[in-house]
Amino acid sequence: MRAEEVLAALATTGAAPVDGEAAVRLSAGIGGALDRIAEETFPFIAAGGGELKFIHAPYGRGKTHFLRALQHRARQSGFVTAWVDCQDRGGPFQDIGDTYRAIARNMTPPVDDPDGRTGAGPIIEYRFDSDRVRANEFLSPDYRNLVRSYHAVSISGDDESLRGNLESLLNAWSGDRVAPGALNRAYRWLPRPLGKLGPRNAGLWLRCLLSLPNALGYPGLLVLFDETETVLNRGGPRAIQRRLAHMRTFVDHLAVGAVRGCAVWCAALDGFVDDARDHLEALSQRIERSRLPGLEGDEDRANGARNPLAVWVALDELTDPGASDPEFYAEVAKRIADLGMEAGVSEQGRRRVLDRLERRAPDYVESIHEGKVREYVKIAAESVAREAFGP
Repeated sequence: MRAEEVLAALATTGAAPVDGEAAVRLSAGIGGALDRIAEETFPFIAAGGGELKFIHAPYGRGKTHFLRALQHRARQSGFVTAWVDCQDRGGPFQDIGDTYRAIARNMTPPVDDPDGRTGAGPIIEYRFDSDRVRANEFLSPDYRNLVRSYHAVSISGDDESLRGNLESLLNAWSGDRVAPGALNRAYRWLPRPLGKLGPRNAGLWLRCLLSLPNALGYPGLLVLFDETETVLNRGGPRAIQRRLAHMRTFVDHLAVGAVRGCAVWCAALDGFVDDARDHLEALSQRIERSRLPGLEGDEDRANGARNPLAVWVALDELTDPGASDPEFYAEVAKRIADLGMEAGVSEQGRRRVLDRLERRAPDYVESIHEGKVREYVKIAAESVAREAFGP
């Protein structure tokens, strides 16, 4: 995105732009956390490990921005990524099959596809290590055969109809009428068995999908669930409990090492664990921090000391300086002002904007308003945009 477009987006909503590179450039206070993840977590995932994180913060604090910046760093390191917006109709946790589809359709290779395609198909086309796929114990035989078949057809380019049918099976597109048995009869050379996602094998196939990029020769997969708390906002108590139960199953797959080479980050509002405890304590028990006896009256101590390595981690624990430090707002203003210079702001105009924003920063440091960071980003972008484009 051009500097003018990013400024316009920030001045309108105060929210992170979709462009991952812009998110990294505008990041204040999270550079150290991103470096640590790149230096420590990414090699661990590439070696076959698995990681789960729930990052929480109030509305407007910058969770989406952090995930966008993390996604960009992961792609720079060669990882496949899958951005899943939990606000999408239906959501990813209606059942295990829906979770599979949500991840599969959003899988993105580290290099942009010329046609903008996403999904399991391009992932296989861009990289395929035959020996690794054959030897990978995390891929079931029917799934492995489907992956091998798609690769063979995609490189030959001889049968677009067959390629489309195999891609439909890989992505588990809803409403498809593709029958693996019919494909085996029509194309005798295809290996048997070919698989298809169904209620009985959904958990197994989800584990296969999460392990697939590492099996293909990529470092691994990074799945990013944004607005995770929306699973609590649809339907009645039974529907909510069902979605949380599917989320718990997903968490358990990672916890017991049933997937290889995958990291999952879920962004949620602060109260997600408390709400989960009300609806399905089995999920909250898996992600919340231990509460120490006798310390329940002190929320910070009850939840443990500052620990950016925890599963349930506050965005502020990953931010230094944090949103209660004037230096944080100074860094935000500087980065947005630097963007303004690319859009035509003069050095004199830059200094003028920074001076105004510096005077306003203490109000935001002391504010108890939950959306104070987004509001500050918005007014900073508005000030810079006025310098660049006029009133």
